[in-house]
Amino acid sequence: MGHRAAAGPARPGGGIAGGTSLVVFQSSPHKQAAWKLVEFLSRPAVQQRFHAIIGDLPPRRSVWKRAALGEDPLAAAFGEQLERVRPTPKVLEWERIAQEMRIVSEQVVRGGLDQDAAVRRLDARVDDILAKRRWIVEQQAAQEAAR
Repeated sequence: MGHRAAAGPARPGGGIAGGTSLVVFQSSPHKQAAWKLVEFLSRPAVQQRFHAIIGDLPPRRSVWKRAALGEDPLAAAFGEQLERVRPTPKVLEWERIAQEMRIVSEQVVRGGLDQDAAVRRLDARVDDILAKRRWIVEQQAAQEAAR
């Protein structure tokens, strides 16, 4: 019996483009060299080589059309899922929220936590994490309204 990976659920949901980001820090004293490295690592041939060496799945769609990945049945589901990814939310608290998602998911898979209870628990934790942000936004709105 063969095994195959399956893509995540289709619409209305989507996946999150996770993994590592390539960045050049504004304060870097080596911006030009750092940008050259980012450009190099972003090349399709380099991403294909990373996949061949360590199995790293490339974010560039053009790399998925190349033979090694395009014909890999285990990778096919990830290529399909790549078409439905969305960027992560642009809030400072995102990493804390993502960590809570991992913790609660682990509790479902290993600890037997019911899925509905897990969703309620995650909702409460995220609400707590974002409480300070809501307070700050409310304060800023009040200050602007007072002007």
